[in-house]
Amino acid sequence: MKSLYIAVQPVGSGFAKALQQELSKKVVNKIYRVDHARGAALVRRFPRNSLFQVTPSTLNKVQQFNAFTTQNVSCPKYTTDAQRVRELGRTVFARTLINSTGGKGIIECDTTLDTPIPRAPLYTEYIPKKAEYRVHVFSGQVIDIQQKKKRREVNQDNRDTRIRNLSNGYIYSRDGIVPPDGLSDLAIRAVSAVGYSYGAVDIIFNERRNACYVLEVNSRPGLMNTTLERYSEALINQFNLTRKP
Repeated sequence: MKSLYIAVQPVGSGFAKALQQELSKKVVNKIYRVDHARGAALVRRFPRNSLFQVTPSTLNKVQQFNAFTTQNVSCPKYTTDAQRVRELGRTVFARTLINSTGGKGIIECDTTLDTPIPRAPLYTEYIPKKAEYRVHVFSGQVIDIQQKKKRREVNQDNRDTRIRNLSNGYIYSRDGIVPPDGLSDLAIRAVSAVGYSYGAVDIIFNERRNACYVLEVNSRPGLMNTTLERYSEALINQFNLTRKP
């Protein structure tokens, strides 16, 4: 019976470990975590086995925006030049960290004020959003859609709606989602644009423009509960693994 190698670096990756543990509960096949070099060597030696590569080379936020622009994937306007920040509009986000998650390293700037623009490797326009989604794509198919929604217990007076992260009172939900037209197609094209085989795509929807915009593609999203279930099922189907009785 064939085995599945999950190639990842570092081998202790929480993303890969969660997949290995979930798959081991569901299938009779052996599931191994290995580094990319060993994974490639093993499938050459044992060609009947399968290899799933956790994205070996990820793009930072600047590289992703460049890829989106090149591939005509809708995204906010951006620049890496502090001298051109005011061309992006009144409200701009200075992104001081380009490999971070959860809204870390974002400084909101009002370009109409006579104050210095903070130094950052990336600046993006702020687009008002009716909703923000995370769309999970695997091998060209959408396998899960989540929406960021406020927790009921959050103090409304203190809630920041511009940066929707956990610290501002937002969580991912699947309840009552009505995806805007084109959401899934945009997510699939975003994953393709950055050269990944899978990814969790963060997308905002502007109701006034009736348009969606990609913010980024995450190659190692948090896996738990339903999301973990969807990714493990996608792997079982792609590699034709044998379910336990």
